[in-house]
Amino acid sequence: CLPIQCGSVGGPFPVSPLLFHPNTKGSQIVMDLAQKTVKRQASFCNAITFSNRPIVLYEQVRLKITKKQCCWSGALRLGFTSKDPSRINPDNLPKYACPDLVSQSGFWAKALPEEFANEGNVIAFWVDKKGRVFYRINESSPMLFFSGVRIAEPLWALIDVYGLTRGVQLLGKLANNNPCKKTLQTKNLCSRCSQTLISP
Repeated sequence: CLPIQCGSVGGPFPVSPLLFHPNTKGSQIVMDLAQKTVKRQASFCNAITFSNRPIVLYEQVRLKITKKQCCWSGALRLGFTSKDPSRINPDNLPKYACPDLVSQSGFWAKALPEEFANEGNVIAFWVDKKGRVFYRINESSPMLFFSGVRIAEPLWALIDVYGLTRGVQLLGKLANNNPCKKTLQTKNLCSRCSQTLISP
């Protein structure tokens, strides 16, 4: 069962909201005070950002593209890192997540296809217990993005506001009446909370 969203009060997901890391970011990134929105102020690179806390398996990182800029090629780069952003010197961040960061140990990322990098689109991505990363656009069917993420250590989200993508906003978790919600199969068993999953 690939894209499961499990979570309730006291459940497996952290209570604290997912925000952008306030200090470790590329030199061209401007962040709002709430740490939910970032914008690249110039150029097409030097805009790597991270989450403020580790994510958990199957937790969806949801982003809305708020600004698209023409005249560039390439788009948002998404992934994860096992390196605590608080221990990364912002001055040592490279211009690009791909290929610069992903060539280093503990970083995994890939470029979002340009056709999905439109203003208003909502992108969700997550990692499963096998180290596979999936993404979906505007609640469409999930797609395999890449694999090989090492899940034995804590993971932070990695978001590079690159190329055509100039601004993004972090969104909260989807409202969900049931503690578990499956999206692909009619009925299954969620191994994370041992409850029967019924399709909405």
